Amino acid sequence: MPIDWTPLADLIETHDRFLVTTHVRPDGDALGSEVGMAGLLRQKGKNVRVVNSSPTPPRYDFLDPEGTFFEHFQTLSSPESLTECEVAVILDLSAWNQLGEMAGFIREFSGPRVVIDHHVSQDDLGAIFLKDKTAEATGTLILEAVHALGGMLTREVATGLLTAIAMDTGWFRHSNTDAGTLRAAAELIDAGAGIDRIYRLLFERNTLGRLRLIGEALTRLQVEMDGRLAYAAVGLDDLHRTGAIPPDTEDLIDYTVSLRGVELGLLFIEQARGGVKVSFRTRSGVDCAAIAGRFSGGGHRAAAGATIAGTLPEVVDRVLSEVRQALEPSAPGR
Repeated sequence: MPIDWTPLADLIETHDRFLVTTHVRPDGDALGSEVGMAGLLRQKGKNVRVVNSSPTPPRYDFLDPEGTFFEHFQTLSSPESLTECEVAVILDLSAWNQLGEMAGFIREFSGPRVVIDHHVSQDDLGAIFLKDKTAEATGTLILEAVHALGGMLTREVATGLLTAIAMDTGWFRHSNTDAGTLRAAAELIDAGAGIDRIYRLLFERNTLGRLRLIGEALTRLQVEMDGRLAYAAVGLDDLHRTGAIPPDTEDLIDYTVSLRGVELGLLFIEQARGGVKVSFRTRSGVDCAAIAGRFSGGGHRAAAGATIAGTLPEVVDRVLSEVRQALEPSAPGR
């Protein structure tokens, strides 16, 4: 069912200063959607600040060529200045733990909060939810908002939204890609988004550290349950040894489900602040969101994640125990 964008239109009509933010470790959908939303709001004459808990990964620097668009919450010279914002627009998440360092500020934020998202899981964020769980990307929803609110698809906005949609569909190869996805992509290309340039900037600027990290992770890839389960783990020492940085782990999970016969892939990533980020991917009927939900995570049926307290070996053991049960023939969802 199409989203009724009236609540957002009303807030735009009655407020002038907007804060836009997204989840920790932002990906292409999160950052591209922020570009699209900020562009729409600025076209309406609004003052907009885009502030995230995590720094922008280097692979997405083309979305912010001047280095002034995305702000990092922890490095703000005057965090108190954010209290001047009247409306908080939260993109591509529906859970408190995905806000990271921004969670405390958003909890205390006195103005209206709006969540625009497509994930299945949801917390009570005290917000107006503009949500469509059938959408392939939050970027798709921002494109709908641009149309509904009379915005323009500038080259900048189109580039952000094409990046968002392309990355959350695995460059149009995942099952969430349909004819509507390709029509949206065509519209964004017509508006000035260079699909060849975007692809090159995203996938053909690897660092030596990232390539070495991929090699190490694949060398340690483990397979269980007659080839139905595959997983790999990345520790902090792996990053240091290879010269990689945490954002270099993006997309590594895809290698686990590229192996023939794998129904569920897992990637464990040790976090500098403690705990382990776990990514879940499936190419079968396994419900990743349900498994991630057992660890206070969430996402989609085919792709989900969770951040779990504990050491890397401890978390690997805990998650594998749950996953093995989920993959049993008699388990729900099979």
